[in-house]
Amino acid sequence: MTLTLDQARALDALARHGTFAKAATALKRPHTAVIYALRTMEDQTGLSLLDRSGYRTRLTPVGELVLARCRRLLDEARELEVICEVARTGWEPRLGIVFDGIVDATPILRVVGELSRARAATSLDVTAEFLGGVEAAFVRGDADLMISVLPPQALSLSARALAPLGARLVAKRGHALVKRGRRVTDDDLRREVLLVVRGGDPRLRLPTAGLGVKTVVSLNDFHAKRTALIGGLGYGWMPEHLIQRELATGALSPVAWRGGSTYTYRPHVYFRADRALGRAATRVVEALTGQASAPRGREAAVTRPGT
Repeated sequence: MTLTLDQARALDALARHGTFAKAATALKRPHTAVIYALRTMEDQTGLSLLDRSGYRTRLTPVGELVLARCRRLLDEARELEVICEVARTGWEPRLGIVFDGIVDATPILRVVGELSRARAATSLDVTAEFLGGVEAAFVRGDADLMISVLPPQALSLSARALAPLGARLVAKRGHALVKRGRRVTDDDLRREVLLVVRGGDPRLRLPTAGLGVKTVVSLNDFHAKRTALIGGLGYGWMPEHLIQRELATGALSPVAWRGGSTYTYRPHVYFRADRALGRAATRVVEALTGQASAPRGREAAVTRPGT
């Protein structure tokens, strides 16, 4: 029995997109080609991989098992493609970057722009996520670089530290927590609205964690959070680089909490320990860390699950 990559791609696309038509669109193949690939796959294996009895075609339990193996096969094929292309030209075919929206995106976008203007032989895919959503997007998109303030939970990755990122506990000028003219207590914070960003994670160990604030408002990103703070909705932690102007003009003010009104994030750039860095990835890592690459295997400590 010999299964092809086309069959594996068809099964993966159907599982991801739900219908033959959407799978065909994603693969840029005719609708009939996807149906044929999966039908011949069932014939070759002698297994019913698809349940066609309902409104939508679904994978059978054995189809799910075969899908898992197909995805491993596709991962290996992609890895082989990368290895061959890097060996031949030094440039990886694709570079996927996922970064946390809490960090300053300027240096990331600057080096991406430089690579684009230099017409680097690498397709660049850059995605912004927030906090706990960063690693999920990194895994989902099989990305190559992850810039995050949270250590990875389920992956073994090499890492390089980036510059520390300062944050302030702030509220609008005139907010009750700012007007008090004295040290704010834990009880004072509990009575007010705390603004957070979706994807918050206990690994951040923010000083306000565990206070048991009565009202918490979760927002999509830090830009929405800044708008809510300026509007006086509540108080919260903000990266200093995102509120420099507001602090300078007095639109936002630090909250003089007894537990402290400053916090330091420790962002890192992570990359897969078993995947050689191509020229594009190396350029990005060097631009973010301000240092040249060390030989493979010595350039960074390896972080492992649970650390």
